[in-house]
Amino acid sequence: MHVRRLMHNLVRYHMTNPDHEARQMFALGSMGHVAYHLWAEQARREHRFNIARLFDALSAARLARAGDAFRRLGWVRSTGENVAAAFSGAVIGDISADRITGVTPFARELLARAQRAISEGRDLRASELGDLFVCTTCGEICEGKLEGACRRCRTVPEAHKAFRAIEAMGTLGPHAIMAFLEQTEDALRTLVAGLDDDLLSRRLNDATPSLKELIGHLADMDAIFRQRAWLLLETNRPTLPPAHPPTLESAAVYRDQPIDAVLDAYHTTRTQTLNLLRGLTSAAWHREGYHEVYGLVNLLHQANWLISHERAHLVEMAQIRHDLIAADRHSGATTVANIVVTGSNEGE
Repeated sequence: MHVRRLMHNLVRYHMTNPDHEARQMFALGSMGHVAYHLWAEQARREHRFNIARLFDALSAARLARAGDAFRRLGWVRSTGENVAAAFSGAVIGDISADRITGVTPFARELLARAQRAISEGRDLRASELGDLFVCTTCGEICEGKLEGACRRCRTVPEAHKAFRAIEAMGTLGPHAIMAFLEQTEDALRTLVAGLDDDLLSRRLNDATPSLKELIGHLADMDAIFRQRAWLLLETNRPTLPPAHPPTLESAAVYRDQPIDAVLDAYHTTRTQTLNLLRGLTSAAWHREGYHEVYGLVNLLHQANWLISHERAHLVEMAQIRHDLIAADRHSGATTVANIVVTGSNEGE
């Protein structure tokens, strides 16, 4: 009897205490946002870019709902008060953690599609995941074409955040793309400076490639991109090869080559790529083709795809260099003083 009365009082408390409800929504929404965000990063590392886009959208949805709860709690005040709260730490209280992801039927439907794709060892195809739009007020997700106000809270379409297939790789414009592609070779030469061939060929462990292999892999990927770019520029709406580009395993052949030969291979392909892209008009950058996974894409999309892949490996190489030097203190090499992998401005 005592237990039944206690449970009754707890249920009644939760039903009549909006502050507790908001605290729980904030905590669970925040955890869901972080979980989806990290899962999106992992999906990109596995080249599951459409699944990453799905996770990004779900992450934004959970963030919106957590933000709504945060505002309802009165925790968004003047900037001075917010700074003070950030310094002292906001107290959320005891939260009984429940399901934090896949909390709506539609979210579970989208995730079920991703599960099917993963079970088949692939990314979601363009035909399986349309453009996604997230209401920044309530977190409602819709797929396909955004028409009218949010069906849940009536927020206008302009206040929705889009997760479009065409932008899944990034939104760098021609100027930023060319600047990044022109700087990569210098970054590579900086990363290998002062390291002998033994260190450049060395793998830290079975799961980590050597620096030579990574540079060779980037050269292989650049050549694949240039083939696709040529198809887009010279053919009317071509069907791009659906097969995945060369894997890191295929770059093992570079491990036994002198570093100068590996860098020369990269220099040769990157020079050819830059010559192909230099001076293109805006219309040329927007020429389209069809890809089984990404759907209707343009040259900007494919260039952003190359850059997102290259940037991730450059960061990986900077870490490998650091770890190699730390493990071999007698090498005489030093860590790179300046940042060699920089971001690029969005847009044109």
